[in-house]
Amino acid sequence: MEIFNDPQGYLQWYKRNKIIYESELRAVKRLNLSNCLDIGAGPSVFHEAISGRIISLDISDAMLKLTNPTEDKIQADALYLPLRNKAVECTFISVTICFISDVEKLLQEVQRVTKKEFAVCIVPEDSTWGQYYTELGKRGHKYYSKAHFISKKEFISLIQQYFEIKDTVSTLRYSPFDEPKVEDPEEGLEGSYICVKAKPKS
Repeated sequence: MEIFNDPQGYLQWYKRNKIIYESELRAVKRLNLSNCLDIGAGPSVFHEAISGRIISLDISDAMLKLTNPTEDKIQADALYLPLRNKAVECTFISVTICFISDVEKLLQEVQRVTKKEFAVCIVPEDSTWGQYYTELGKRGHKYYSKAHFISKKEFISLIQQYFEIKDTVSTLRYSPFDEPKVEDPEEGLEGSYICVKAKPKS
């Protein structure tokens, strides 16, 4: 996708929104992940929250050039993962789902390559931040105009087709129009940045 050929511009969002990122980072840390394939890794944004070996996978070569140089890298389409069955212990996805044309196909591929656990975080359509980003997209925002947000119900339903959910955490429980604040994650799906940790079904 052409919009992801500007990794520096993408990183600027996280630099401008440090408080939001810190809350999201804490949610990912709460998942206690290690040895993961990061699908839609971008420039290694959440990798400080994941221990062990990390493999960055992205369709954009420009994004991969900004990943941690010590990490393995794969340039590929997330819908056609160039990996053997059960090739990785853990798979992680953050936000990428809203830019995927066929979420069910993605989850089928993730189930195929994942041995132990899958963690995925999204901003759902029916959250205050999801509604805010959707509105920005309608106004032509560089990234959100290309995004397709899904509801919490649809998200959970899709996950449960291929995975057994073990844990859920969320953050960003305040409105986009409130003063930003760093939040510790809480169990459940009440926030606008929600994460699910799950085990692949046999």
